[in-house]
Amino acid sequence: MDELEIVGGWVNGYERVPLPQPPYGSPRQVLDRILLTHLTRSPCLLAFSGGRDSSVLLAAAVHAARREGLPLPVPVTLTYPNAPATDEAQWQQAVLDHLGVHERVVLSVLDEHDPIGPVAAPLLREHGLLWPPNIAPTWRMMNLARGGVLLTGESGDEVFGLKRITPLTKVLKARGKVRPQVYPYIARAFAPAVVRRRWALRHHYRRPWLRDDVARLLARRDADDIAASSLHAGQHAWQFATRRSVRRAYETVRTLGESIGVTYVQTFGELEFVAAVREAAGFWGWSGRTDAMRSLFGDLLPRTVLERDSKAAFASALFTSHTREFAESWAGDGVDADLVDPGVLRRIWLSDTPSAPSMTLLQQAWLSTQDRAARPLRTSRTA
Repeated sequence: MDELEIVGGWVNGYERVPLPQPPYGSPRQVLDRILLTHLTRSPCLLAFSGGRDSSVLLAAAVHAARREGLPLPVPVTLTYPNAPATDEAQWQQAVLDHLGVHERVVLSVLDEHDPIGPVAAPLLREHGLLWPPNIAPTWRMMNLARGGVLLTGESGDEVFGLKRITPLTKVLKARGKVRPQVYPYIARAFAPAVVRRRWALRHHYRRPWLRDDVARLLARRDADDIAASSLHAGQHAWQFATRRSVRRAYETVRTLGESIGVTYVQTFGELEFVAAVREAAGFWGWSGRTDAMRSLFGDLLPRTVLERDSKAAFASALFTSHTREFAESWAGDGVDADLVDPGVLRRIWLSDTPSAPSMTLLQQAWLSTQDRAARPLRTSRTA
């Protein structure tokens, strides 16, 4: 990760990741194999928010455990009393009731998961900057899983979600009965890479704390990533697994887990599973995320769960009093003023809606005030 990616809060580019050797079997068969590898571990905890991905993962794990006579995984749920937008209690209970799961761990989160709060701060002091910066929630759950395994549904949004070809697939499956707004997306999907890159540049995510020349350079990097998306739905899903941001994050969290005797498994991001989805999706893929969930997991959960279109928002739960107290007294130290505007950055951290991509810069600035100087951002590699 270079300095520009630190200030921009994102890791760009792709890596060459070889496809696992076929045959894979169906995505469900591969998921079953992955789960059975870990369900024999104790403790076997499963991060359960009540969203579709974690709900499907819990359902698949419970189904496999009961079939094989293994102990059920224990769901671990984080609740945020001060952030109403994160509340998924009704969805969680509906899934647990449907599965007949009664044992559960619930952790209440107030300010503990702040990027410079009591969970992240010791990790930053020990390791320096880490990618991903929002490590506190996962680290807290891994602490409960010492000696065992933590299963998560991370990566589901990207693996099962919209692909470049999806607008046309939707039209074909619906036999033209779709909203007119879909058709411009079809035209964009089939446009040459140079056209799609220009569109991405016009609609890129804006980071107001960056100097203009840096913002333009990072916008070009973001646009290059978007323009590289394959028209082949399955290959587009595989490209997600090859992103540098994904590979570095997964390797870092796995290595941190190993340091406390925990196996961290990002189940839907496992290469064999993504390869199986790639094969199952083929060129056309599904007509959307809901279609994918029904096709792959329709027997595991009620349609109301698989077809829900609501989603919890966690941004308000990340930055708390720790960020605000630091920002109020921060004099601009620890960041490169040639790349960022410290005044704008400070205002963002003090606002009601701090920007998540500024999190690494916040941690860098905070580390510069500690006894040990900030180290360069790094991620740990595993074999």
